[in-house]
Amino acid sequence: MAARGDNSKAKPGSPVDVEPLRRAITGSVRAIAGDGDVEVTFANERPGMTAERIRLPELSKRPTMRELAITRGLGDSMALRLACHDDKVHATMAPQGSDARAIFDAVEQARVESIGALRMEGVATNLRTMTDEKYSKANFSGIERQEDAPIGEAMAMMVREKLTGEKPPASAGKVLDLWRSFIEEKAGSDLDDLPSVIGDQQAFSKVIRHMLSAME
Repeated sequence: MAARGDNSKAKPGSPVDVEPLRRAITGSVRAIAGDGDVEVTFANERPGMTAERIRLPELSKRPTMRELAITRGLGDSMALRLACHDDKVHATMAPQGSDARAIFDAVEQARVESIGALRMEGVATNLRTMTDEKYSKANFSGIERQEDAPIGEAMAMMVREKLTGEKPPASAGKVLDLWRSFIEEKAGSDLDDLPSVIGDQQAFSKVIRHMLSAME
C-alpha cells in the first residue's frame, strides 16, 4: 500500500498527491529568492507576484513533466526577480512613455532570468519550457509582419540571446527575425556591452536606455 505522498505507486489515471510537489516547488522558490519567508500559493488564477507573495498555477490532478517544468519556470522567474531586481533602481531608471517603459520592463526581466539560467542548468531548463509555452499561447509562430511583432518581446529575446547564447524557441516564430536587423543597426554596440554589466542593474539599465534612445 502506498504511503501518503508516494506517487510512484499510484494507479495509472488516478489522481496523485500533489502536496509534496507543492512543497518542493515552494522550497526551490525560497532558495532561489534567498528568502525563507516568501509566501508561495497555488491557485486557478493568473500567476503573479506582489511584494513577497508569489502565486503559481494550481497543479492538475496528474501533472505532466511539462506542466511541472512550466510551473517551476514561473516560480524561478519570480524568485529571480526578488533576488536580482531592485524596484527603486528600476523606477529611477525607467524611461518616460508607455512603449519605452514596456520594452524596458521586458528587458529587465530577461536580465534577471538570464542570471538564473547562467548559474543553474535546472533553472535554465525550466525557464526555457516556460518561455516556449508563453510564446505558444501568444501564437507568435503565426506572426509574419513586423508591425504585428511586439518589439518589447523581440528585444527581450535578443537580450537573452546575447547574455546566455541561447536562441529563442521555435514557438517564438519570426518575431525576433523581423526586428533583428533594425535592433542591430541601431543598437548593436550596446548589445555587445550587456554581458559585462548583467550583474549591475543600474549599469545595465543605462545601456538599455541608450539603446532605446538610439532606436528612437
